[in-house]
Amino acid sequence: MQTNCLDIFKDLNLPFETYLSSEVHHDIVIHEEIEIIWVIKGKAIITIDDKTYFLSPQTVFLVYMYRKHTFNSEPDSIIITYRLKKEYLHQHNLFFEKVPFVNRVYSFDELALKYKQVPLLIVEIIKLLVSEERSDLNRYKIIGYYTMYIVDLYRFIITERYLDVKHINFESYLNRIHTVIEFTYRHFREKISLEYIAEMTHISVFRLSHFIKDSLGISYRDFLQNVRFESALKLLKNTETSVKEIAINSGFSDHKYLNKLMKERFNLTALKYRKKIKTCNDCDQMNEMSDSLITELKHCLDKFNEDSHFSNLMGMKVFYGS
Repeated sequence: MQTNCLDIFKDLNLPFETYLSSEVHHDIVIHEEIEIIWVIKGKAIITIDDKTYFLSPQTVFLVYMYRKHTFNSEPDSIIITYRLKKEYLHQHNLFFEKVPFVNRVYSFDELALKYKQVPLLIVEIIKLLVSEERSDLNRYKIIGYYTMYIVDLYRFIITERYLDVKHINFESYLNRIHTVIEFTYRHFREKISLEYIAEMTHISVFRLSHFIKDSLGISYRDFLQNVRFESALKLLKNTETSVKEIAINSGFSDHKYLNKLMKERFNLTALKYRKKIKTCNDCDQMNEMSDSLITELKHCLDKFNEDSHFSNLMGMKVFYGS
């Protein structure tokens, strides 16, 4: 029985919390964040304001902030809950608490047909979360997709209330952020210009600069620097390569700049960081139950890929430079 839920990806410092459960029994709870509950396998019952809702496999339920509710599921279920951090929503001028919302159960099919960005992003985020490679590549993709997700969710709720909301083509947004991130991770060792990426994504440098800042929360310069820094940290941890070579192989102009970043972020030189990290034995793996649930979740995503109804949602157009 899982009654005490933990954010299984807390170490990624994402703008939302993620709970993966096989069985849930929550008595009356109230929280200030929005929760999105996705029942993948099994059945669940949620009661809000004395009204009961029944969730079957592949249904989604949104619990608004400050709503008293209970939530129970049957054993051996697979339930994913996202809790959206309020601070991040407000930073993007998304004030869900100001928009009235009527509770109801949504089927995954319904969301796919009416608002395809919602299930698309849920699936894409989970595909990244269950990836065997845990790196900033995953984190930046998740943040970019999530920013699109919450904007679309906000418009989704407003559309339910007000029918004159204009539709936005989020497909180009998704392709663009995916291309920017993938291209950067493939070419960070080289000299990269924002002008070249702007040409590749067919928008102006000015628009691209603001787009990246809005999507990732940092400038492209800082994003590129973080990617290079991540590469250097991995090489320091996993190789005996000299600091000078690591700096060059990670795209930095010289090792002095790398050491400057190390001092700013860890108050250590690169060599002292290497010595310290090799003496640590941190365990960053989830417990056995989470591992088994993630395995089942991967099977679920495989089924989505095989289903022609969802295959169009899960495609991704990517354009890489040579």
